[in-house]
Order: sequence, then C-alpha cells, then structure tokens
Amino acid sequence: MNSERMNDMLERYGEICEQKMAAKILNVVPRTIARMMEEGRLRRVGHGVDVRSICEYIENLTVVNYAARTRKSHPKGEISRGEFLAAAKAGRWASKAKEA
Repeated sequence: MNSERMNDMLERYGEICEQKMAAKILNVVPRTIARMMEEGRLRRVGHGVDVRSICEYIENLTVVNYAARTRKSHPKGEISRGEFLAAAKAGRWASKAKEA
C-alpha cells in the first residue's frame, strides 16, 4: 500500500471522516458511500467512515470491487469504536480484499 497516500489522507481527514466527506473524497454521492459500507467495500466506525479503508479502496479498486461482487451475502463492514482503536494501535489493517 502507498504509505505516502495513507499518511497524507490521515493528516488531512483524520482516522474517521463523515459520510459527506468520504463522498467528496471519492467523488460520489453520500448514498453511494452508505451502500459501499453495506457491501463491505468501506469500513464503518460508528457513524463515520474509516479513512484507511478509503485509501485501501482507492489503491485496490478492482480487487475490492470484485471481492464485494462475488460475496454471496454482503457483510455490514461495521466495527465498534473499541475494535477500531485497538486495531489502529496494533497496526492491523489487512484489507478484506486481500483476505478473500
């Protein structure tokens, strides 16, 4: 993963951003962001969107889209704030597309 892009996005937007900001970053409407979170393409943290998942999506667009389309059931892609903070501290950010 391009760490320069990740660091730049984290510096600009923080760890979590609102759906409206995520929509601006990806140049889509907020409803598309909600659908992407429902499909597991982006990770939801509370009412926000994980900025790292946006970066992963940008970097691995075709892989993430393919993985989301081939799943039979669409996971929510939702984690609790505590799980998010624990993973952030541990540095565990394995892309779901890489696991599939």
